[in-house]
Amino acid sequence: MREKQKHPDWALKHKKPGTELKLINGRYYLYGVKSVYDKTIGRARKVSLGILGSITQEKGFIPSEKNELRKKSKKSYLDKQIMTFEYGLSKWLIDELENSGMLNYLKEYFPRHWKFIVFMVYCRIGYQSPLKNIPFHLENSFILDMLEWHEKIYDAKVSDYLFELGQMPNSIHDFMRPKDKKRRTILIDATDIVLQSSNIALSQKGYNSDMDFHLQFVLLYLYDALTLEPVYYRSLAGNIREVSAMKNTVVMSGLEECTFVGDKGFFSQSNIEQLENMSMQYIIPLRRDNKQIPYELLEEIEQSNNYFKFSKRFIFHADTKSIEKRKIELFLDGKLKEQEKNDYLSRIESLPESFSKPKFNEKVQTMGTLAIMHNTELKPQDIYVEYKNRGEIEQFFDHFKNTIEADCSNMQREESLNGWLFINHISMLMIYKLFQILKTTPLNKKQKLIHRYSINDAIEHLKTIKKIKFDCDEFVNSEINKSTKTLLKQMNISIT
Repeated sequence: MREKQKHPDWALKHKKPGTELKLINGRYYLYGVKSVYDKTIGRARKVSLGILGSITQEKGFIPSEKNELRKKSKKSYLDKQIMTFEYGLSKWLIDELENSGMLNYLKEYFPRHWKFIVFMVYCRIGYQSPLKNIPFHLENSFILDMLEWHEKIYDAKVSDYLFELGQMPNSIHDFMRPKDKKRRTILIDATDIVLQSSNIALSQKGYNSDMDFHLQFVLLYLYDALTLEPVYYRSLAGNIREVSAMKNTVVMSGLEECTFVGDKGFFSQSNIEQLENMSMQYIIPLRRDNKQIPYELLEEIEQSNNYFKFSKRFIFHADTKSIEKRKIELFLDGKLKEQEKNDYLSRIESLPESFSKPKFNEKVQTMGTLAIMHNTELKPQDIYVEYKNRGEIEQFFDHFKNTIEADCSNMQREESLNGWLFINHISMLMIYKLFQILKTTPLNKKQKLIHRYSINDAIEHLKTIKKIKFDCDEFVNSEINKSTKTLLKQMNISIT
């Protein structure tokens, strides 16, 4: 009978009790084993505990990386030392700041405070965090390790750094001042933010959309017309409503060729004249009852060649009406017209005391229309797109602007308020980066990612990626679930 082949001595010397030596495809491996009693067969049987490592004649025993990780995980858990930290959002934020060149500018203009700015922005975009919760979120994040921040973070420290940041208005201005001054921009309406403190000079009685008179200040923003990127902001006293503040803000920003895009509530003869006296370009919609709108041009508008495609439907426009330096563009959205007609007719049935067929006959000509006054050289299609972009910007940033007010209302020092506004500005820039990726990346042949994923969805997916700590200097990245992996691949974001 042929003797069973023996393993070589260089392999056998690594075999210990509770282990088994296996020869697989010409290579030696060491496995853990144990014996357990099996009732079905009435005797003990061998159970494999998994691979321990490989064995070569040159290197001897080589531990399995997976087994070492299991051992560390088990030991850390039993010793209650294992910890997890948010990592995905932190990594994306720092990478994006670096790739965009923004991190270098922060280091240049804020050499002592750039790390503070970065982790504050992290807390704002990841958690919309008020000041009191900043230390808590940082304790559960890996971002301080990535920034090599070694100071302890607590409420008073955050307040001190915020105050110091607000004492650097020149650095803030230089950082925001666009490097490309020729960029075309649009000027968006101011946001009123209520303040409880009378210690801040900006805090003045003013009125908001609800006609409530409170201590407040005005936040005025400039946005890029083509990309929708927030460019420059300025805070004003709450009782300032003059159009001149808009012109001054444009001059301070250093931008050229700016166009003010207002809403229907802004139009008045006085406001138009002020803009013209300051040589500012403007695009302002008119209320439908304005007598200057040439509705008579709508009679055969659908038989004309004046139309363009916007948001998957066609928009017709009348010939431009010129009134000295001013122009009026009249647009007709057929889909919107049908919606407004159906809505009005249904209200005749449900609210006959307020709606009637004679009134419908009076209004039907103006339904689905948009009239815009401007003094630019833009074509009607460009006028329409720039005005619609204004609405898109407002919707996009509205939820974020609301979070500014939460802590601004309790600020007691103007320097702290200035620092807080700058933190929020950088946060808006970073949220815009995510917005652009979602808006421009295809989901399928007909849709973009933004049709399925919101900005918050992308942020939450990033936050699911963790760093696992086993010891002082031992970290591993957590596994990424399938849906997150798919989304990040589509967004071309790599978290390693």
